Amino acid sequence: MLYLLAFLTGIFAQGFVSGKLVVDGDAAATATNILTHRGLFELGFTFYLIEMTCQIAITALFYDLLEPAGRSVSLLAAFLGLAGCVIKTMSRLFFITPLFILEARTI
Repeated sequence: MLYLLAFLTGIFAQGFVSGKLVVDGDAAATATNILTHRGLFELGFTFYLIEMTCQIAITALFYDLLEPAGRSVSLLAAFLGLAGCVIKTMSRLFFITPLFILEARTI
């Protein structure tokens, strides 16, 4: 169930929100779309956070699942999974940053 939720929220955020707001090769149009559809942009970020929460829960479940195979194997899998979640979460901060920059410029 968590995989399905992570998959669907990722598709919505990346496919629908980013696909609707980002105009390839036109930063001004993208900026206008972000400011015009601020709620949709924030919803996309929220869906990215839900996706990451699901990924962290999946990592914890895999830790439990792999623990009978050996504690070191399960810890390695959990470490790699959490490292991936941290990297992806940090990259999501670059998704929301344009909103803050654009709002600061309009003040």
